[in-house]
Amino acid sequence: MSASNRVTEDFRRLAYRVERYLRLEATERLTVVTTFVVLIAVVMALATSAIFFLSTGTVKALTLLTGSEMVSYYIVGGVLLLLILLVFLLKKPLIENPFVRMFSEQLLNVPTVTEQMLGSKSNKDEQIRKLAESLVRELDEYEEEGGEG
Repeated sequence: MSASNRVTEDFRRLAYRVERYLRLEATERLTVVTTFVVLIAVVMALATSAIFFLSTGTVKALTLLTGSEMVSYYIVGGVLLLLILLVFLLKKPLIENPFVRMFSEQLLNVPTVTEQMLGSKSNKDEQIRKLAESLVRELDEYEEEGGEG
């Protein structure tokens, strides 16, 4: 095999491993974000039920104080509307900032493949060569075990 064919084959194998690595990283990050979204949905459903029952109990207790069930419902409804307004006014610190922080940690604060491969600039050629060799070895082992080629 000529040197250019060997380089081409090594590059092909390196590109294959990098693509698989990127897919794995994307899957991992999407799993974290999806888990967070599902968790929030479940918590919101349970919180809605809790608010309903707590509000109903509060209405019953206020009925004893006010003497009118209708006035009690208006009081509880007004308090809930004020809470909605408060959450809307404080949406940036309560909702946006935590989401931005979580997404940026998951997507931006992790070193890129290039940064991981290069590490420090002083011996980047040696690190790239070692990475390429290890990836080629792993690919060869994978193919020997009957994996895709």
